Amino acid sequence: MSANGRVLRHVVLFGFTSETTGSEIDEIVHRFSALRESVSDVQAFEWGLNSSPEDLNPELTHCFQLAFHSDAARDAYLIDPAHVAFADWVGTWVEHVTVVDFWAEPGRVSD
Repeated sequence: MSANGRVLRHVVLFGFTSETTGSEIDEIVHRFSALRESVSDVQAFEWGLNSSPEDLNPELTHCFQLAFHSDAARDAYLIDPAHVAFADWVGTWVEHVTVVDFWAEPGRVSD
Protein backbone atom coordinates (compact mmCIF):
# COMPACT_ATOMS: atom_id res chain seq x y z
CA MET A 1 0.00 0.00 0.00
CA SER A 2 1.25 3.49 -0.77
CA ALA A 3 1.78 6.15 1.86
CA ASN A 4 -1.73 7.48 1.25
CA GLY A 5 -3.29 4.02 1.56
CA ARG A 6 -3.97 3.50 -2.14
CA VAL A 7 -2.89 0.46 -4.12
CA LEU A 8 -1.91 0.31 -7.79
CA ARG A 9 -3.72 -2.62 -9.43
CA HIS A 10 -2.30 -4.24 -12.55
CA VAL A 11 -5.01 -6.39 -14.15
CA VAL A 12 -4.14 -8.83 -16.93
CA LEU A 13 -6.85 -10.69 -18.86
CA PHE A 14 -5.92 -13.66 -21.05
CA GLY A 15 -7.80 -15.54 -23.72
CA PHE A 16 -6.00 -18.65 -24.92
CA THR A 17 -5.80 -20.19 -28.36
CA SER A 18 -8.21 -23.05 -29.02
CA GLU A 19 -5.21 -25.40 -29.14
CA THR A 20 -4.09 -24.57 -25.60
CA THR A 21 -4.59 -27.54 -23.29
CA GLY A 22 -5.68 -27.55 -19.67
CA SER A 23 -2.25 -28.67 -18.54
CA GLU A 24 -0.63 -25.83 -20.48
CA ILE A 25 -2.98 -23.34 -18.81
CA ASP A 26 -2.12 -24.85 -15.42
CA GLU A 27 1.58 -24.30 -16.16
CA ILE A 28 0.89 -20.71 -17.27
CA VAL A 29 -0.99 -19.98 -14.03
CA HIS A 30 1.82 -21.59 -12.02
CA ARG A 31 4.52 -19.53 -13.74
CA PHE A 32 2.55 -16.29 -13.54
CA SER A 33 1.92 -16.89 -9.83
CA ALA A 34 5.63 -17.54 -9.28
CA LEU A 35 6.44 -13.98 -10.39
CA ARG A 36 5.26 -12.78 -6.98
CA GLU A 37 8.12 -14.69 -5.38
CA SER A 38 10.79 -13.69 -7.88
CA VAL A 39 9.91 -9.99 -8.30
CA SER A 40 10.14 -8.14 -4.99
CA ASP A 41 7.98 -5.19 -6.06
CA VAL A 42 4.83 -7.34 -6.35
CA GLN A 43 2.82 -6.82 -3.16
CA ALA A 44 -0.04 -9.20 -3.95
CA PHE A 45 -1.18 -11.60 -6.65
CA GLU A 46 -4.60 -13.11 -7.35
CA TRP A 47 -6.08 -14.94 -10.27
CA GLY A 48 -9.36 -16.50 -11.28
CA LEU A 49 -11.60 -17.61 -14.11
CA ASN A 50 -14.00 -15.24 -15.83
CA SER A 51 -17.44 -16.11 -14.47
CA SER A 52 -19.41 -13.11 -15.73
CA PRO A 53 -22.91 -14.04 -16.95
CA GLU A 54 -23.00 -10.97 -19.23
CA ASP A 55 -21.04 -12.62 -22.06
CA LEU A 56 -19.40 -9.29 -22.92
CA ASN A 57 -15.89 -10.72 -23.21
CA PRO A 58 -16.10 -14.44 -24.06
CA GLU A 59 -12.57 -14.52 -25.48
CA LEU A 60 -11.05 -13.51 -22.10
CA THR A 61 -11.13 -16.49 -19.75
CA HIS A 62 -8.48 -15.83 -17.07
CA CYS A 63 -7.91 -12.76 -14.90
CA PHE A 64 -4.69 -12.03 -13.04
CA GLN A 65 -4.38 -9.11 -10.63
CA LEU A 66 -1.15 -7.82 -9.15
CA ALA A 67 -0.75 -5.01 -6.61
CA PHE A 68 2.05 -2.45 -6.34
CA HIS A 69 2.75 0.42 -3.94
CA SER A 70 3.85 2.87 -6.66
CA ASP A 71 4.09 3.51 -10.37
CA ALA A 72 7.84 3.01 -10.06
CA ALA A 73 7.35 -0.45 -8.52
CA ARG A 74 5.00 -1.44 -11.35
CA ASP A 75 7.40 -0.04 -13.94
CA ALA A 76 10.28 -2.02 -12.40
CA TYR A 77 8.13 -5.18 -12.58
CA LEU A 78 7.40 -4.60 -16.27
CA ILE A 79 11.11 -4.62 -17.17
CA ASP A 80 12.19 -7.22 -14.61
CA PRO A 81 13.90 -10.11 -16.45
CA ALA A 82 11.56 -12.67 -14.84
CA HIS A 83 8.47 -10.81 -16.10
CA VAL A 84 9.96 -10.23 -19.55
CA ALA A 85 10.85 -13.94 -19.83
CA PHE A 86 7.33 -14.95 -18.76
CA ALA A 87 5.70 -12.53 -21.22
CA ASP A 88 7.85 -13.85 -24.07
CA TRP A 89 7.19 -17.47 -23.11
CA VAL A 90 3.38 -17.21 -22.64
CA GLY A 91 2.82 -15.61 -26.05
CA THR A 92 2.68 -19.03 -27.68
CA TRP A 93 -0.66 -19.78 -26.01
CA VAL A 94 -2.29 -16.35 -25.58
CA GLU A 95 -4.58 -15.20 -28.37
CA HIS A 96 -6.17 -12.23 -26.56
CA VAL A 97 -4.70 -10.05 -23.83
CA THR A 98 -5.97 -6.92 -22.14
CA VAL A 99 -4.07 -5.02 -19.45
CA VAL A 100 -5.58 -2.33 -17.23
CA ASP A 101 -3.72 -0.47 -14.48
CA PHE A 102 -5.54 1.70 -11.97
CA TRP A 103 -5.09 3.25 -8.56
CA ALA A 104 -7.76 1.61 -6.41
CA GLU A 105 -10.05 4.16 -4.83
CA PRO A 106 -12.25 3.39 -1.87
CA GLY A 107 -15.87 2.95 -2.93
CA ARG A 108 -17.91 5.97 -2.01
CA VAL A 109 -21.02 7.73 -3.11
CA SER A 110 -20.50 11.34 -4.15
CA ASP A 111 -22.97 14.06 -3.25
